[in-house]
Amino acid sequence: MGQRERLQRLREEMQQLNQEACLIHKAENIRYLSGFTGGTDGILFVSETEQILLTDGRYVEQAQTESPEWKLVEIQGDSVETLKELCQPYQKVVLEAHAISWQQYLSYQARLGVSLEAGTEILEKMRAIKEPEEIACLKGAARAGDETFSELLSILKPGMTEMDVANQIVLGLKKHGCSGESFSTIAISGPKTALPHGQPDHTPLKEKDTLLMDYGGFFQGYAGDMTRTVVLGEPNPLFYDRYQAVLEAQLEGLQTVKAGVLCSEVDRRVRKVLEKYGLEQYYVHATGHGVGLEIHEAPRVGSRSNTLLKENMAVTVEPGIYIPGWGGIRIEDTVLVQSGGCEPLTHSSKELIVISQHS
Repeated sequence: MGQRERLQRLREEMQQLNQEACLIHKAENIRYLSGFTGGTDGILFVSETEQILLTDGRYVEQAQTESPEWKLVEIQGDSVETLKELCQPYQKVVLEAHAISWQQYLSYQARLGVSLEAGTEILEKMRAIKEPEEIACLKGAARAGDETFSELLSILKPGMTEMDVANQIVLGLKKHGCSGESFSTIAISGPKTALPHGQPDHTPLKEKDTLLMDYGGFFQGYAGDMTRTVVLGEPNPLFYDRYQAVLEAQLEGLQTVKAGVLCSEVDRRVRKVLEKYGLEQYYVHATGHGVGLEIHEAPRVGSRSNTLLKENMAVTVEPGIYIPGWGGIRIEDTVLVQSGGCEPLTHSSKELIVISQHS
């Protein structure tokens, strides 16, 4: 589905909802619909007959190149005044309520001169099903993550700091084609691994430390996401047993993912494995999330998600345990939902990797 088909589908959805016109402010939706990569320095105006990209003088040439099928309106001065002219022929205009500030809404309400309506997340729902070109980008992001992990294993050693590891990850992602991180890289060690979103600092890695790395990069606009947990030196039996329990839960999640399965069922099956080992109470987040132009997008793979998985959705499966004072373990892959199962996009080994001082 190209941009023209995406626009047609949006218009069909708008027609069903009796929506005359809409304003699109969210950077990812602007890119998805028009190709414009200037982010929130652009606004789209869409009606049954119009498709207009508004931006300022800094982006005119870029917009002409990236969005040749869109009418370009250059904003000079007050953007609300420009929008007011576009909105005049319409009774009601739909806004992306989830993508604008309250202050911006109040300004529109006071000055646009039309009735405003909060829109449903039509484009987010469309984006959940990935097209072949998008899948290729997601595979590129996953490949960059895998290659970075492989190279990292050859240099990890006690004495490096968490920040050293994080910096190496970012360098690796860029080396392998990513424009930057898709989220702030997590590289944490020892008891800090009990923090699901702990941030790296200058703590040095020590012999016997656990090292949890959760990271990804944007490849041609699409996000990568993977987590691996390794140990520097031979782990004790308790760590090994708990690692195997998390791995079993993650593999169970992967086996459950397929088109037609409820997201909540994937989460339930993962928790059931951890419950078997008395670890379920240490699992404090959802099992996964959609990945695409955003690092977290539809669908949510959690206990309260009644969304049915559909073919060509891209989701993560990332169970973890977090035990205060002891540490944590998380294993995460990004996968593509298929009719009979799922296709892993990340391929790095999930067997427990022991980093030897002599390796």
